[in-house]
Amino acid sequence: MTKSSRVSAARAPVPSRAYFFLIACLTAASMLGTAALTILPSLAPVVGHSYGVPPVWIGYQFSLVALFMTISLLFLGNGSRRWGPVRVIQGGMILVGVSLLLILIPSMLSLVAASALMGLGYGVVMPANSHLMMRFTPRENLNLVFSVQQTGIPLGSILAAAGAPAIAVASDWRWAVAWLCAIVFALVAVLARQRHWDDDRDATAALFRNPFAGVGFVFVNSRLRNLSVAGFCFSGAQFCLGTYTVVALVEQLGYGLVQAGLILSLAQAAGITSRLYCGWLADRRGDSVAVLTGLTLAMLVCGAVSLGLDATWPLLLVALLFASQGAATIGWPGIYLAEVGRLCPPAQVSSGTSASLLFTNAGRMLSPLAFAAIQASTGSYSIAFGLIGVLGAIGLIALRAARHARP
Repeated sequence: MTKSSRVSAARAPVPSRAYFFLIACLTAASMLGTAALTILPSLAPVVGHSYGVPPVWIGYQFSLVALFMTISLLFLGNGSRRWGPVRVIQGGMILVGVSLLLILIPSMLSLVAASALMGLGYGVVMPANSHLMMRFTPRENLNLVFSVQQTGIPLGSILAAAGAPAIAVASDWRWAVAWLCAIVFALVAVLARQRHWDDDRDATAALFRNPFAGVGFVFVNSRLRNLSVAGFCFSGAQFCLGTYTVVALVEQLGYGLVQAGLILSLAQAAGITSRLYCGWLADRRGDSVAVLTGLTLAMLVCGAVSLGLDATWPLLLVALLFASQGAATIGWPGIYLAEVGRLCPPAQVSSGTSASLLFTNAGRMLSPLAFAAIQASTGSYSIAFGLIGVLGAIGLIALRAARHARP
């Protein structure tokens, strides 16, 4: 495809039905990818028993997934230009599906291999999603559309947190993984018929390039650098909440697996509401950084309140705390990615997003490890959840720096 035809394709109007179907597909990819990432944390007590390890060790598995997501972002961030974003999303979801099949094999070696494939597959999905949405979404609706699409992440967590424990209690936890695997491959089949969205791909574009070129761009742009530091904090807090809520409620507060999963689902539902409201508010105010700053303040408060969590708390108060944590830690990705896209030149949206997401993946990888270390040293999940407040404070400082930084 010539350069002129790619430009005309980028400017071509998108029929409304086709556009909404595109957003639905992108949302489904985010939802199912996240469900795959979070299904083991949602089943941590029973999965840990099956593998003969403490349930808190599931955090280490999640950090391994995040490590390979980072590798994927470093080396495959240009895949959307070479193959087209739909092909990249399809390939990523195939790897996610294969990883779920490997989880069904009762072996630690297969679990490690599954974690690696899951990270590599899911790592390419987000930059490809951003490529398509930045290309076709009107700028005045950018925050809201990104936030709508990003609701797929908490929806995926709800799918795992509410559905997987119920299936595990009724039969076996492996059936929950098998059903999710089947749905993932169904989406792969749907995406195979949507490759017309790849009409701006460039088969001559280099697939592998300097993996740190995009990182250099992030560090040169002071606003993007500080925004990415805040992304580290948001992502770390969100995935500490998603990884450890169920096991904390079961082990420290004595809740049943299904009841703990429902509270995690409540937190994710609050996150969806927050994500949509934050996207609408950022578009209305024209100030994404101000909305993100409000979320870091909420994280700071929730982290402080979590320090007092114990088995004497009434169920309603526990539910309110985790719903508040969900709203504070899950509302950020849509407006964050839209702001990153604004700060990147059009030709560098995919690579720039990949580089910025390296920071968020570092948060996903390191924060659960820090959480597990705090819990192991103190014996308290309540103190470990205080980490969310620490991340909120760091994110607040970073966002203030981003506001006052030069472009």
